[in-house]
Amino acid sequence: MPPPPRTLAAVCAVADRLGAAGVPWVLGGSAGRALLGSPARPGDIDLEVAEADVPRAAAAFGAEAARSSGGGRSSLRAAGAVAGMAVDVTGGLVVEGPELRLPDGFALQRAWALPVTVAGRVVAVAPPEEALVRRLVQGDREGLARLAALPGLPPLRAAYVAERLRSASSTAAR
Repeated sequence: MPPPPRTLAAVCAVADRLGAAGVPWVLGGSAGRALLGSPARPGDIDLEVAEADVPRAAAAFGAEAARSSGGGRSSLRAAGAVAGMAVDVTGGLVVEGPELRLPDGFALQRAWALPVTVAGRVVAVAPPEEALVRRLVQGDREGLARLAALPGLPPLRAAYVAERLRSASSTAAR
């Protein structure tokens, strides 16, 4: 099932704007899962960029970056809109759970991104395993169950999960 036309138009607009701004990015969230074949109906476009690139990415959508924290997550974020959809830009995301702290992993996400061609544009979709790792770190069993139930995603790559979890540190050490 292809993603809805509005999602495809928004992803194309994102690719064009961030390409023009020279900002490397990955598409995450439900829009990323939809491009990979899951029957998601995205309500927004979730992007991750390097923390240093958040201001440039935000400017591409007429937004401003600000620090955000809560729910075991902290990052530099910006909210904008394109092609009738909300766009959430995140950089420098740190995820903290009861036992582990997961540092920003944008470089690894870019290296392991899954390329999907959308209307002649190659979109780097964030590794689906990243959502799994974040929920593991936060101890989010319900979120893990929801991810496990999603149809249409490629098989999980254990090597990505292992490499990403190696970057985590104990919260007790802090």
